[in-house]
Amino acid sequence: MKISIITVVKNGMPFIRDAINSYKKQNYKNKELIIILSKSDDNTENFLKKNNHKFFKISKKNENKFHALNYGIKKAKGDVIGILHSDDIFYKNNTIKIIANMFKKKNLDGVYGGVKFCKRNNFRDFIRIWKPKNITINCIKLGMTIPHTSLFLKNRVLKKVGLYDTKFKISSDYDFIIRIFYQNINIINTNKYHCIMRIGGASTNLKFFFKKIFEDIQILKKNRLSRLLIFNKIFSKIPQLFNKK
Repeated sequence: MKISIITVVKNGMPFIRDAINSYKKQNYKNKELIIILSKSDDNTENFLKKNNHKFFKISKKNENKFHALNYGIKKAKGDVIGILHSDDIFYKNNTIKIIANMFKKKNLDGVYGGVKFCKRNNFRDFIRIWKPKNITINCIKLGMTIPHTSLFLKNRVLKKVGLYDTKFKISSDYDFIIRIFYQNINIINTNKYHCIMRIGGASTNLKFFFKKIFEDIQILKKNRLSRLLIFNKIFSKIPQLFNKK
């Protein structure tokens, strides 16, 4: 079973080094890393070229990270597709192996797990933690969700669900997850942490807070869910701040 990992990067220095090294340390052999480079004005492109990292480049000004993710999905040759953001690392060196074995042993369409959110310059200093837990369609309808970065899906399922809606520049992953759970697919919690995610990206940066809320409300409306669920979605994150072990 081949696992494709998509990494979208824009102005990714110096953290892109950690992401790529984390991928390389994974002890699962049948894997591929698809790097999608958006137009950058730092040293990211030179770093990738200097270290012979294969990448695909998109440079249109109006394209956001979800255009890039869609591009990566189209390029992926794996049976299963996951995402590793350029700021993040896998939780352990056997994370992909654990996930691949679950797909092999069970007739699964997708898996998700926990994520630890850390400070920008310290992978061990956790701000909040999304503990692995079971999420159902009923949970989604109550405004809950899963960490997008922990999600691994069969390639054929992605073709069924469809690509990211690129009109949402920050919260398209929320729309994507809702659509996944609306499908009649077999998706389970691995009860494992999948990655460590640096705080400060568009989805976790406070300066984008109100824009994200606006997009979340539009997504709830699009998927015929009550816009009042935005409060459930926000408040569900509060317990994650108090249990950091």
